[in-house]
Amino acid sequence: MNIPIFSYHSISDDKCPLSTDTKEFEKHLIYLKKNDYKSIFFDEVSSLNKRNFIMTFDDGYKDLISNCLPLLKKYNFKATCFLVSDKIGKINDWDEENKNIKTKKIMDKSDIDIWIKNGMKIGSHSKNHKKLTKIDHDELSNEIANSKIDLEKLIGEEIISFCYPYGKFNLDVINEVKKNYSYALTTLRSRYDPNKHDKYLIPRIDMGKKLSNFKLFLKIKTPYEDLKYDRKQIYL
Repeated sequence: MNIPIFSYHSISDDKCPLSTDTKEFEKHLIYLKKNDYKSIFFDEVSSLNKRNFIMTFDDGYKDLISNCLPLLKKYNFKATCFLVSDKIGKINDWDEENKNIKTKKIMDKSDIDIWIKNGMKIGSHSKNHKKLTKIDHDELSNEIANSKIDLEKLIGEEIISFCYPYGKFNLDVINEVKKNYSYALTTLRSRYDPNKHDKYLIPRIDMGKKLSNFKLFLKIKTPYEDLKYDRKQIYL
């Protein structure tokens, strides 16, 4: 069983490298709907339905509420957004050294409430979006464990999933995540096979670029992405 897990950041026409154009994003949704795909959450993975997919958004940009959520509702899909808990209501200042990435607003509490009330979920993307492999153990514990605590206080629901900032992890990071979450997502490339992949090293499919319907077919229905899975990236 291979489940496509889609990785997005922002849905916007602002030409930022993090952004997927609104029309392009809708094209992806139309393709999925026409091919009878159903969106699920991580705790709903089952071998019964071969046309499931999981949709994820990293960072929690405010444009998900204005540009993304209406389209998800239009096509009856659901998604998980990974939030940087100390940046809620602020900006993506972790990207300020990258001149190609625009300053973008992050969801505030009211935006998160709207997201959840419309059937979506959230996960943790740490407290401050730091490179977790570069910090000491106390700071690592704070970034991973306290992000979960803060988000659960904010929404009143359990947070079960984590997404590694920058896709960076090692054994210490993974072990700390295991203490607090049920699943963790990486930037490793492949469709997700629960029988093959560790649930704390879940691969995803990057959907940020413009994709033809044929490329969507390759990514979703064929081993095209699976062949890119590179375990050499693990623990670097």
